[in-house]
Amino acid sequence: MASLALPAGLFSKKEQEQVQELIQKFSTQQLQWLAGYLTGLQHSNQQLLQLINRIPVTHESLTTEPLSSQDSITVLFGSKSGNSKKVAKNLHDKLIARGFTAVLQDMNQYQGARLKDEKWLLVIVSTHGEGDPPPAAEDLHAFINNRKAPQLKDTRFAVLALGDKSYASYCQTGRDFDSRLGTLQATRLLDRVEADVDFEETAEVWTDAVLSKLQETFGTSTDKAASNGHPSVNGTIPAAKPAVQYTRKNPFKATVLEKIKLNGRGSAKETYHLELSLEESGLSYQPGDTVGLWVENEASFVEGLIRFKKWDAAATIVFKDTPYTLTDFFKQKAELTTISGSFLTAYLPYINDPADAHALKNILNDKQSLSSFVYGRDVWDILQQFPANISADQLANIVLQLQPRLYSISSSFQAHPDEVHITVSRVEYETNRRKHRGVASNFISDRLEIGTQVPVFIETNESFRLPENGDTGVIMVGPGTGIAPFRAFVEERAETSASGNTWLFFGDQHFTTDFLYQTEWQRFLKQGALTRMNTAFSRDGKEKLYVQHRMQQHAAELYEWIQGGSHFYVCGDAKRMAKDVKQTLINIVSEQGRLSQEEATEYVKQLVKTGRYQEDVY
Repeated sequence: MASLALPAGLFSKKEQEQVQELIQKFSTQQLQWLAGYLTGLQHSNQQLLQLINRIPVTHESLTTEPLSSQDSITVLFGSKSGNSKKVAKNLHDKLIARGFTAVLQDMNQYQGARLKDEKWLLVIVSTHGEGDPPPAAEDLHAFINNRKAPQLKDTRFAVLALGDKSYASYCQTGRDFDSRLGTLQATRLLDRVEADVDFEETAEVWTDAVLSKLQETFGTSTDKAASNGHPSVNGTIPAAKPAVQYTRKNPFKATVLEKIKLNGRGSAKETYHLELSLEESGLSYQPGDTVGLWVENEASFVEGLIRFKKWDAAATIVFKDTPYTLTDFFKQKAELTTISGSFLTAYLPYINDPADAHALKNILNDKQSLSSFVYGRDVWDILQQFPANISADQLANIVLQLQPRLYSISSSFQAHPDEVHITVSRVEYETNRRKHRGVASNFISDRLEIGTQVPVFIETNESFRLPENGDTGVIMVGPGTGIAPFRAFVEERAETSASGNTWLFFGDQHFTTDFLYQTEWQRFLKQGALTRMNTAFSRDGKEKLYVQHRMQQHAAELYEWIQGGSHFYVCGDAKRMAKDVKQTLINIVSEQGRLSQEEATEYVKQLVKTGRYQEDVY
């Protein structure tokens, strides 16, 4: 390993020799751990930052001297599932490896007043739901849009916006940050880049562009290592071929081990417990993570759509240099069962009637109207409602690419090694005189049987995690299939013999037919892995009863648990249930803590900021 220069002003000659000798003895793994440890301390000790800049980072070209400029670069991320954090961490590590002074900062912990001191600001932020900032970014988003936000004439910045084109307000939070920073007179280092759910390639291109721009601006004193190799600490390239990595782009074909219908006879619902084999995949997960399934559009839906437009089902569609029949393209590659603002915008010029086009344009210009309009509609609905002179080729060019469906994992890897379980409810509804069926839930319900295979991958969700300390209490609220991750939570706590109390609130329609995993909860209660459970079955009484009503009934004890340090989790519907649950908790804090609504709201907000209130909502 090459000798790495240390600042003489910080270390004496003897100390420099001691540090060099120690670093030379460390293995690659030890150096990686040390780098991470020192990075965690860097905000409280700026001198450590100088040392971090000179510790080797694997898989990157290394510098032997710091760059001439000592301006610190802040890599600021706002994340919900952890994707923004992943990109930010990668960028930060590459900056450090190239000799830059860089700080990795979570928006959740960042004080807005610090913006005025930033010289270089690299922002990676996702969008939550219909154009809202993720919880971690809420405060900073509000701060920069406040009239008290400082002018940033000395700041240069770049923004990577992560989003999902199936939502109407695609990448809205990133657009907000980019626009507002510009309004505050900060200078763009690069134009904003937006990335869809398949973000990795776009993020990598953006990262490389940022690094190139910074090196061009600062100048470097580094000797570049081979760009295509992955040098180890001593500069040699490992010869070992890496194991196959199963990802969104390279999914693992998982075999169905078990498929069980959870609802009893007479239920209005159809919910399935699915067990998939991960054997020989090398995949693992933690409670709170999600599993992605690649599925296909229903054949009858595709055939009906083609007949409706009188297109040739055997016509050739070329997608990413690969020819498909129109039928196969629509089944395998096209997002047909959900629509977005981006699709409607692209469809607008093809509409025949100017009055129809004007009506759709008005919908697109109003966020609330657009959100309501797209809900429950599919591409066929749009073709019916707004007749257009559009060919199959043209529709293929503007329709979104079919994306995998993500499900909260309902198993603990500790309890079920080499397996992953999910809980799925069939989605069917009637609208526009036609039955609509959820693409993934019906694929699972109708086509997956024991022994069949489905392509899967694991997606981490760092913002939905059990407390690291098993002595910490947890309160879980999960009606319907929102129960899924809490099955994983309780299984994990049972396997690890965690001593912290666990309290579960579950709700559904009927006790006799819809009590999902009832016998398992009874077993966990008996074993002590589950301390207490309260249920709410909305259709069993004269008045509808929901989980938030049960929370209110046990307000005093719930507040006592929160005051005692317990973490609070919510999983399920974002539009109504999650909002009602949060407001109920605010009311409980207000009543039990004798606080005003404003004070109680701030109390719960601090629970969110400190990771004690976490949501997995959809």
